[in-house]
Amino acid sequence: MRQEGNDPLILDAGDLFFTTPDLHDSNRVSEKYRASVILMGYEQIGCDAINVGQYEFGGGEEFLLETAGTTQIPFISANLINTQTNQLLFNPYIIIEREGLKIAVIGLTNLLPKTIKNIRADNFITAGKSMIKKVKDKVDIIVMLVNANRADQKTLTKEFQEANLIFTSGSTSLTRPMMNQPEKGPYLFSTGRESRYINVTDISLKNKTDPIINISFLEASQQYNQRKLDRLQDTFPDQTLEDAYKGQGNILSLIEKSRTSIIQADVQLKEAVNTLIFKNVALDSKIIDDQEVLEFVSTSLATCNQLKN
Repeated sequence: MRQEGNDPLILDAGDLFFTTPDLHDSNRVSEKYRASVILMGYEQIGCDAINVGQYEFGGGEEFLLETAGTTQIPFISANLINTQTNQLLFNPYIIIEREGLKIAVIGLTNLLPKTIKNIRADNFITAGKSMIKKVKDKVDIIVMLVNANRADQKTLTKEFQEANLIFTSGSTSLTRPMMNQPEKGPYLFSTGRESRYINVTDISLKNKTDPIINISFLEASQQYNQRKLDRLQDTFPDQTLEDAYKGQGNILSLIEKSRTSIIQADVQLKEAVNTLIFKNVALDSKIIDDQEVLEFVSTSLATCNQLKN
């Protein structure tokens, strides 16, 4: 993207370092090395912020703090508290200026491992609302990075209505463009299982007072409803749908609803001022490797394997 002249905001919602919140002695050295090189890789990519999730504590509190202190990438959390000082463990948010916009990024988690004794996780909903209130008049866009299980993620768009975007970790659920979202946000996105996809959102903000419209959902909705109509039409290609399904009230109602949905989506697309395009990018063999990064990853994996033996 940067080679194409873009300057993306790159964020991680948490659960980055390890695949478990509790390391075993058999792989502790290799896993800690793996975490350190992941962070080095993020530095090469140019990550803008990392939300502290439960798996970041897999190597212990001391390892996390030491590792966070070795990088310029901000680690953020608005609700993790040092119980000895009663202070936040990390900065609760950062404000990033990009292409004339001010963007607040707030970090939260409610999945603190039980093995961590000197840190508590305050209520993440209360903390999130408090931070939104604090920054909303200072920025143009509010982004929430939330590490929570799937059940707790269901209420996030309702609880954080004044946010614009919510990116989550802690669940294997993958957000797809067709999934229902609040009509005018906030929009919630999850990458699903680790290392398989990244969520990419492209926002065009022309008027800061207008809502951001998720045109990816509207276009997916149109296509879905049109496919339903096409399948019904394929059965009777020489008749109108009204004639073909005359007397079949349920099908005629479905036809009317699908047509209405297509028209309504078209109106919203034409009237949208601020827009959001969302897609999942699969991290598979189709991705063209950056040779420098590929060499770094290959060397790091080889070292990890040696440390395991």
